[in-house]
Amino acid sequence: RWFLSRAFPIRHSSGEIIRWFGTNTDVTQLRETEDAWKMAHAELQRHTQSLETTVVERTAALRETVQELEEFSYSLSHDLRAPLRAMKGFAQILERNNAAQLDADGRVYLGRIASAAGRLDQLIQDVLAYSRVVREPIALEPVDTERLVRQLIDENPALYPANADIEVRTPLLPVLGHEAYLMQVISNLVFNAVKFVHPGQRPRVRIWTEPVDSEVRLNVRDDGIGIPADAQQRLFAMFQRVHGHHVYEGTGMGLAIARKAVERMDGTVGVESEPGKGSLFWVRLRKASP
Repeated sequence: RWFLSRAFPIRHSSGEIIRWFGTNTDVTQLRETEDAWKMAHAELQRHTQSLETTVVERTAALRETVQELEEFSYSLSHDLRAPLRAMKGFAQILERNNAAQLDADGRVYLGRIASAAGRLDQLIQDVLAYSRVVREPIALEPVDTERLVRQLIDENPALYPANADIEVRTPLLPVLGHEAYLMQVISNLVFNAVKFVHPGQRPRVRIWTEPVDSEVRLNVRDDGIGIPADAQQRLFAMFQRVHGHHVYEGTGMGLAIARKAVERMDGTVGVESEPGKGSLFWVRLRKASP
């Protein structure tokens, strides 16, 4: 065992040591604890070094993956879209110059070719938009929500009074966000509200904001076809559609892009809906500082 011993001499008047006075303490447990601590510290250092090596390796792998994704996005944007543009272009030439030589079925098939190429081209553009939202760095700043909504309505004829009844309940509260991302979110929600109505029905959309604690909730309500409860949870996932493209056009990417953009702005998005009674889509973002 380990002992800690201390002593000092007691001397005679002549200086001769006549006895010793001191302590003899068993410090075995303390010594063993110190040894265990040293071993644990050494082991921790080894783990730390191993972790640092792993982080460096995985960071390099992640950078390589990001580089590959950027190259893939470039390929999507240029290499894959080029054949689609050619398909659409030749289909239009064929329809313009040779439609008379085709029977009714031939013209239908030609239209389907052009339509399919257009849908795939739009899907590629949506995937590119999603990848940009995921990877691009952003800085949050105060955004004038009302100005964005007015700009969206003014620049899109589909939202003019002749085509849709859009009610904006002003004032719309400003939020802390990213202007381009928020415009994309509002655009997706408003155009969905206008699109998903019964055939022949005039779209009616209401847009307003309300304070909720330290956040602002932006609401977009429509009186359209509504969404079944079992479809609402998967609605914001990629490539999810409630209705086929032959009924309502789209790629199933719009709400996924909106969800990711809202998440990048540190917010949340959700929906409240009932079939036949319209839908309420909402976005919650932090309030902009006054």
